[in-house]
Amino acid sequence: MSDNIQTNTTGRLTPCLQKKIDKTTYLVEVHFSATSTQSVEEKLKRVILHDLQHGKQGRPRKSDEK
Repeated sequence: MSDNIQTNTTGRLTPCLQKKIDKTTYLVEVHFSATSTQSVEEKLKRVILHDLQHGKQGRPRKSDEK
């Protein structure tokens, strides 16, 4: 995975992540809310707990299967 700085649709420079899986390249832009009331730690904890409570623990990737 590589880290980049890209110009988004509003013309602002934003950090992004680029990951190529098979023949598809995914570009994920990072956005931070100026009015957020949660820290990153609080948000991640909330998301992880939600996924655990709802059985969303992910599936193994094909490359992980033997």
